[in-house]
Amino acid sequence: MRLSVFSPTSSPQLFIDLKKLYHGYLDEQQLTVEALQTLISIPNKLFFTTLFNARHLGAVQVSIQQQKAELTLLCIRDITRRRGVGKNLLREVEKQLQERGINTVQLSLTDIKESEQQGLKHFMLVCGYQLNGQIFLKEL
Repeated sequence: MRLSVFSPTSSPQLFIDLKKLYHGYLDEQQLTVEALQTLISIPNKLFFTTLFNARHLGAVQVSIQQQKAELTLLCIRDITRRRGVGKNLLREVEKQLQERGINTVQLSLTDIKESEQQGLKHFMLVCGYQLNGQIFLKEL
């Protein structure tokens, strides 16, 4: 499976895929084309998607402060979970962050639904993150 990870530009397919990806995680007002356009173009934040067969299967938003990055809105389509899509997304994002001089990546559990936390904990630990309270940390 050949996956590509990049910062997307606006396209009808991107918005269709993001609506599917974040359905159940974001409310309906946050899933409009206008809201999704804003999401992918927030100043001082990066947005990455992973693409396979012209479909966006995963996404993550990244905030950078000094040499630290914070991951938010990490999501992989349900139908493609446990197939390496999320690991590939994180690996490629970490590589790009490292090229920018970022040396620490974190993800907070505070905004993650309770029902998703156990699976996310397992996933992040497998990807090399350490759990410290409610924060996952990884040194690059």
